Amino acid sequence: MLILEHISKGFNNGIKISKKIVIFTFPFYIAVDLLKQLEILDKIGSFFSPVMKLIGLPGEASIAIISGMTLNLYAAIAAIGPLDLNAKQITIMGLFLGIAHNLIIETVILTRTGIKALPVLSVRFLMAFFAAFIVNVLWI
Repeated sequence: MLILEHISKGFNNGIKISKKIVIFTFPFYIAVDLLKQLEILDKIGSFFSPVMKLIGLPGEASIAIISGMTLNLYAAIAAIGPLDLNAKQITIMGLFLGIAHNLIIETVILTRTGIKALPVLSVRFLMAFFAAFIVNVLWI
């Protein structure tokens, strides 16, 4: 009986967490899709396009990159949804955000241990960009 209680408790906790994730990601997905429909995403994409092309991503993907870097990975995943990205682009974005995600909160935490913020931010961003650039160049 104890095992069934643990399974039930774990299932219920999983449902609660899933609800929180959906409550956060669904509106973000809708917002990015709305930006796309209103062609605002195209304007944002045009601005970021020169830099994003270096890592093999369309300019519109900057919304997902910025969301992942400043908010969290769930925001980035929600922003990726409305974009028409291929496997290479999603892989590059995953690599980039795997290195440089949630920068604000993680940098604040690291600075409380005595680490200087600017070097940490610089290294994470530059390594993410460099890794994404290399994958873009080497992808067959």
